[in-house]
Amino acid sequence: MQERDPAWYQSLCTYDIKNMILYAVRNHQSLVGFIWAANFDAAKMVQIKETLELTSFLIAAVIANHQLVSKLEEKSTIDGLTQVSSRNAMNDRVDRFVAGAEQLPAVMGVAFADLNGLKTVNDDEGHEAGDRLLARAGSLLKLAFGDYEIYRAGGDEFVILCPGITEEKLEHLIRQLRSLADSTDVSFAVGSVYASGDYDIRKVLHTADERMYKDKQEYYRQHPEKDRYRQQK
Repeated sequence: MQERDPAWYQSLCTYDIKNMILYAVRNHQSLVGFIWAANFDAAKMVQIKETLELTSFLIAAVIANHQLVSKLEEKSTIDGLTQVSSRNAMNDRVDRFVAGAEQLPAVMGVAFADLNGLKTVNDDEGHEAGDRLLARAGSLLKLAFGDYEIYRAGGDEFVILCPGITEEKLEHLIRQLRSLADSTDVSFAVGSVYASGDYDIRKVLHTADERMYKDKQEYYRQHPEKDRYRQQK
């Protein structure tokens, strides 16, 4: 041992360790630590070994359970396709504001961003192509609004909450998002609201949604060939 690990050997000598039982704590075959007993009564070796073995098993089980809970929490708050926050996370955030469990920021920028033409892609190229388009949309949103809260509200709709932002910066980030999208095959309809003072977060969200819808109507007015819903009527 002295040659294999001199530092550990020296520490054992420093604490006058005469005997030791060492058990590894593993999680999915990965070593995460050790548990041991030292300078024990040799007559109780069997009991000590059984105790350490059981303890190491319980510790590993607690670690595995913690990791499982963390993964479940992540799945409930992160959208698997776009890797932005999920609708559940958004609803929880808004509900906390409404209930007063969390104080509303003094100023809040809200943007609704909805993909244009997703149904056309799904119909013409298949849903896998549509999923790839959604994933690219999520990446662009993170490039533009990476410092703020991005949620996939459902389907092709995203919501961005920007607490503490200035109105000028909110407008700049929206222009930046449109510019990024223009260099790709992604197109967003965007509606935004800048709120300050005494505001109702639900009304702000509703107004931003209405403005996004008007922007989408204008997009399809200019590109009627991409309005698959209207073509099917």
